Amino acid sequence: MSTENIRTVMEILAATYHGRGSVELGDPYKVLTATVISQRTREEQTTAVSNRVFARYPDIPSLADADESELFPLLNGSQYPEAKAPRLIAMAKILRDKHDGKVPNDIDALLELPGVGRKTANCVLIYAFEREALCVDIHCHRISNRLGWVKTQTPDQTEKALEKVMPRDLWAGSNRLFLQHGRAICLPSIPKCSECPVREWCEYGQDPATPKR
Repeated sequence: MSTENIRTVMEILAATYHGRGSVELGDPYKVLTATVISQRTREEQTTAVSNRVFARYPDIPSLADADESELFPLLNGSQYPEAKAPRLIAMAKILRDKHDGKVPNDIDALLELPGVGRKTANCVLIYAFEREALCVDIHCHRISNRLGWVKTQTPDQTEKALEKVMPRDLWAGSNRLFLQHGRAICLPSIPKCSECPVREWCEYGQDPATPKR
């Protein structure tokens, strides 16, 4: 897959999903907290839950002092609230005590926080600090493999492989575009290849042996 073809695919996805791959910077505390809440949770639920949490805990100090029994019901609608509630409080305490009440813009420091893996850390770097990073979730992992850009087994492997083939200026907005495409067309089970705007550049879509609609 050439750089030119990768750019073409990303341009088509951006046009198809009305530029939703653009990056809008947010408050680092809210970006980090909402991204942790979003794990295994749909976007619309994440927004509703996050808004409830921020109304009660608008900053790091207030979340660090939160009572788990009060935070837990606010997370209703997010998956695994019983795990996220203590993680969010522990995360806020570390930020308060070890980082002067600020979210670090360093991936190694972010990865030390409870509930923060590479996907979450990279999303924070992108959407809170406008850093060049690749936020690879299951949609990005699946689609980039189907396109033939990478041949990997895990999202972490995909992140490293994409760093070598995807132009850096395309990294930041790619996650949102793959998310939209993965939900609308490139479904986990049987993708809707007949409706796919980038099928022409997709190994999976061009292979007659692959299951598709």
